Amino acid sequence: MNRPYIVCLKFGTWRNELWFSAPDDAETAEKWNSAVSDLPGVSERCVNSNDFMSAAVEHFEERGFTRIRR
Repeated sequence: MNRPYIVCLKFGTWRNELWFSAPDDAETAEKWNSAVSDLPGVSERCVNSNDFMSAAVEHFEERGFTRIRR
């Protein structure tokens, strides 16, 4: 069974909440925590908030999380 995983992105004064879906198990939770901790590195290579949002979505999708559009 899948569950939602939610992250709040911040880039300068911009903020946005992204929702993803993935299995509800310990291995996926560990992957999620690791992906969230790696976000500062993702933001460092971005030039604006649109770039960061796109890179963050790709970052999580590459790790097996499916974006939920709300």
